Amino acid sequence: MVASEDALNLLKRIGLNQYESRIYTALLAAGSSTAGELSEHAEVPRSRVYDVLTSLEKKGFAVIQVGRPVKYLAVTPQNAISRVKSNFEEDYQKKIKSLVELEDSLHQELEPLLAKEISDPGDLVGVLRGRVNIYNQIKHMINTADSRVVKMTTETGISGLDKHCKAALAGAKKRGVSARIAANVNDPKKAISGIKPHADIKKVSHIDGRFLVKDGKEAILITTPDDNSQTAGLWIRNEYLSGWLENLFEHAWEKGEEISA
Repeated sequence: MVASEDALNLLKRIGLNQYESRIYTALLAAGSSTAGELSEHAEVPRSRVYDVLTSLEKKGFAVIQVGRPVKYLAVTPQNAISRVKSNFEEDYQKKIKSLVELEDSLHQELEPLLAKEISDPGDLVGVLRGRVNIYNQIKHMINTADSRVVKMTTETGISGLDKHCKAALAGAKKRGVSARIAANVNDPKKAISGIKPHADIKKVSHIDGRFLVKDGKEAILITTPDDNSQTAGLWIRNEYLSGWLENLFEHAWEKGEEISA
């Protein structure tokens, strides 16, 4: 049985190359097989089969069967995927540990290079592209706020806050930072359930804008609609523009509807 192109593409997405995917799917179909048989069935050059099988063993997709001639067995897809997840988690933890160990040294070396003043007004606005980059910046702003953050958002935006920024909002509340959110949502209780303990929230109508202001000095303004997959925004480091957005928020907040828990 030959694996479909979709199956091979899915295996590629979890870290197997073309030859590894072919050998693994051939092993699944055969139950157990020799290297020579796999070379023929998977259409992989004989000179590469042993290297590929060794790699599959290390990645947790195949094991050697005891006996003569030497045969190989495929690890079940469920087991293999579980091993891949474990490897990813282990690799992630190692990278985080390494980053934590380097954090102080990087800060000491790079902080003196940071420009103390920005002379060109154009430098006060930067473009952020991609949902991940935008939420990372929002989390950073919440984590570094001194007194307050205000957020205007939508149904999609409040869901993103719940998913990506709940911990940051909880930490801000512990530091005594005031967090207020004005949200244009259809089902308020359901939409805000995850973040309600960490922020004051009101429902606002007919406002689809999305922005966050930190301490009245720094802001993020989302420049694409909710249904646009290419999310983009402006990072504003200017008290005048940030203050203008905060005043817009206050106007909406005054007309907003309290949401009970």
